[in-house]
Parts: sequence; structure tokens; C-alpha cells
Amino acid sequence: MTAEDRDWFQDPPPRRTGTHALIMRGTQLLLVTRPYRSAVAGWGLPGGSAAADELPRAALSRHLANRLTLRGSAGPMLVVDHVPAKPGLHVEGTNYVYRVAIPDDAEPVVTESGRLGEARWVERANVGELAVDHSLRRIEQALLANDFGDCLELLLGVPIERSSEQAA
Repeated sequence: MTAEDRDWFQDPPPRRTGTHALIMRGTQLLLVTRPYRSAVAGWGLPGGSAAADELPRAALSRHLANRLTLRGSAGPMLVVDHVPAKPGLHVEGTNYVYRVAIPDDAEPVVTESGRLGEARWVERANVGELAVDHSLRRIEQALLANDFGDCLELLLGVPIERSSEQAA
């Protein structure tokens, strides 16, 4: 069967849905380490994958509670980041980044079952000292979207330029 013959609605490709939180406290944001994904990026925004038939925003609330003991609901969507498949590393995915507000006195506590290494409040200006590659680009774009009230579409953390055809 060729790609042209395939019924993409009935037989879709596998695709991971990731969900992440931009949690700010003044000029700081919350970053976490993922020891199991160190080949991709050690530091990034808290979150995780959605289960089958689970809304991304519901998955985010679940991951924040289970991994960091934080109670927070997904607010406005800031970024949709498309990640092509990398054979041997990961399947194709779409990552959603939401702004999440938590109570001022809430502190993240990494749980044993959460598979995270560390959670740390990081000054916005210092994020590049920890996050790298597409994780850093995704964080930078989420911060810009948060500042300007936009929702940005990205490809590996880089904004997708809209052509004149798409804009019409």
C-alpha cells in the first residue's frame, strides 16, 4: 500500500501527545529534569504524555499532581510544538504548552513515582544555562507567547512562518 492509498483517517500514524506547563513565579519559572530523556534534553518544562483519549489539559493536571504534588489547571494554550519522528529515539509528536497558575505558597515536591530528577525555580534570564536545543527554543517561545498573549505554532521549537496562502 502506498502513502496515497492509505486511509489516514482509519489508519493514522502513531503520534505522541505531550503536554507541558509554563509555571511562573515573578521572574522565575519552574523547570524539571528528566533523567530518562537525557539524550534529548535534561531540563525542560514540567508535564508528560497524554494517555489514549485523554485531553492534553487533563493529562497536564494529572502529571503536575502525580509528579510534583502541584494542584493547577491548564490556563491559556501558549504553544503547539510539532516534533518529527526520530527513529530509535521517539515517535512523531505534538506538544502543547499551557500557562498554569499555582498558589503562591505551593512548592513542587518530586515524587518517587514521577520519574523526574529535580524541580527548580530558575530566573528567566538563566534558563539557557540549563535547557538546550528544542527544549530551550520551546521555553523561549512559550515565554514570548505568554508576554504577548499569543498562541504560537512551532516546529522543534522554531516558529512556523505562515505563507501568504495560509494567511488568507
